[in-house]
Amino acid sequence: MGLWIFLIILIYSFLKTTGEYETATRLSLIIIPLYSAIMMILGIGQNFTPLTMLVTLLLILVGIAIGLFQTRNVKVKISNEKDKLGLPKVKIKRGWYYLLGWIIIFIIGILVELFYGAEMDKTELSEKLIIEILRDISSIVMFTNKSSWFIWVLNVSSSWTYDTYLFLEYPKLRQYVVLRQRN
Repeated sequence: MGLWIFLIILIYSFLKTTGEYETATRLSLIIIPLYSAIMMILGIGQNFTPLTMLVTLLLILVGIAIGLFQTRNVKVKISNEKDKLGLPKVKIKRGWYYLLGWIIIFIIGILVELFYGAEMDKTELSEKLIIEILRDISSIVMFTNKSSWFIWVLNVSSSWTYDTYLFLEYPKLRQYVVLRQRN
């Protein structure tokens, strides 16, 4: 029962943050995708087979499509708040398309795991959902939790597509996060 209450609280928190503006950070838009890419390469290296490479290619294409889908209706604004360098903070509101893309990635991850022979009951599925939500809302969990190589592939391809789109579409965001320049 406690697991379900915790899951409901996490889902509520995740849904709430998806609809709110959050400050853009180097951690979320650059460091985590780079870390994910490294983990993806290491994970594929440990599981290298022709089937793994085929699944990886398919997941990259799916991840790119999901990343593009997640950019729909994203809102970026320059805040009146200043960061520690005195620059105006840039905030991102991910929205419902991001959430739907996240759900699709979670489902695909479960399906790939089942394809590779895993068996799951409701409790294991709930635990996986909790971990994935925590990975999205906590960088500590992102860096300390072990994930399967195919989750890293989906994460890298969707997040790099999402971030690249945002950087190209919103030069102020790129200046704030990547270049750290004043306007």
